[in-house]
Amino acid sequence: MNGKEIFTSQKIKNNTGGQTIKLDTWSDAVKHGSNGQDILIIDVDKLTEGIVDHVIHSGVLSVMQQLSIRISYGDPISGIDYLAALKHLRKMFKAGFRIYWSRPEWSCIISINKDRTSCVYLDMVYHKCRGLPTDDTTPQNLGNSGNLEIPEDMMLKKLNNVEMLELYRRYLTSIQTHCKEVIRIGHMTDGGWNVCHDKQYRPSFPCLVYSFGISNDFSFDDYMAKTYGCEVHSFDPSINLPDMRRGDRLWFHNLGLSSVTGKLGKWKVSTLQDIFEDLNHTSRNVNVLKMDIENSEWASLPNIIQTGALRHTTQLLVEFHGSSASLEKLIILREIYNEGFRIYWYHRNPAKSNLIQGRFVQHSSCYEVYFVRM
Repeated sequence: MNGKEIFTSQKIKNNTGGQTIKLDTWSDAVKHGSNGQDILIIDVDKLTEGIVDHVIHSGVLSVMQQLSIRISYGDPISGIDYLAALKHLRKMFKAGFRIYWSRPEWSCIISINKDRTSCVYLDMVYHKCRGLPTDDTTPQNLGNSGNLEIPEDMMLKKLNNVEMLELYRRYLTSIQTHCKEVIRIGHMTDGGWNVCHDKQYRPSFPCLVYSFGISNDFSFDDYMAKTYGCEVHSFDPSINLPDMRRGDRLWFHNLGLSSVTGKLGKWKVSTLQDIFEDLNHTSRNVNVLKMDIENSEWASLPNIIQTGALRHTTQLLVEFHGSSASLEKLIILREIYNEGFRIYWYHRNPAKSNLIQGRFVQHSSCYEVYFVRM
């Protein structure tokens, strides 16, 4: 298929030649011309349900390797028509397709409920490769685990700045373990974070959550208490709030995270180990540790690792800031891996001020990266 194609409920219009083709003609052409390794992208707003229905019944899926759909059934007021979407998803599952990624669309957030959106991007892959040749080559930097790994210092020092940045971006956007159920806790936008809800990793009562960096949005913290019944401690010295108990199982601390305990300018800061001691949490497991501290993660994490403060943490959620990479940053990421943490999800912060146009894709200066201890 050449060019971008626009679907109607009965026909397809090919932009490259301006020709209108009936859906049946298009689907027959796809089935006869495919090599079994094609990618089908469906992003047609209100026409999605009709087009997906045709794709399922026409047999086009039998020659596709990957399938990406913008689920936009329903309307911006009431949200997605879940029943219609689930019926199609069940049929696609029976056809052999498995979801490997999803992305709720911020532009479709329901105005009266910031926790819901009326459209979601779903990326799926057929459960086995269709006719691909066997390739025994090992990609660069893939370790024995099959994960992309940060090499040792001797190898890192041979990389130039461009190569370091490429490795940094590849690493933060590489999935190292699979969580079957990832759920959004809190608002759909910046205030919310994703949590691995698989039985062996999800918080269970009595659970403990540390949340560093609030910026006046407590939605993640509040929903962690409501969803899992966790004791949640929120930290932020920048929002001019006093230490207080915010509610049942909810505490706020006018305190920042740092590599030292004391004063940082006008703010009171502390190491994570000292916070554990002050709150009498040294013998407790931290089910979820969230950090969104505007570049201070790079100064705080080495101390956290060296003092052993991560040893009893199950899930680590960090927003990494910065448009450049360095030897020090890559070493920190390697040390997190060596602590036993594996990336199960990532999210590019799509704020316009963060976006950087690459050769083929957009990058971001802020990546939310989600780790679970194996």
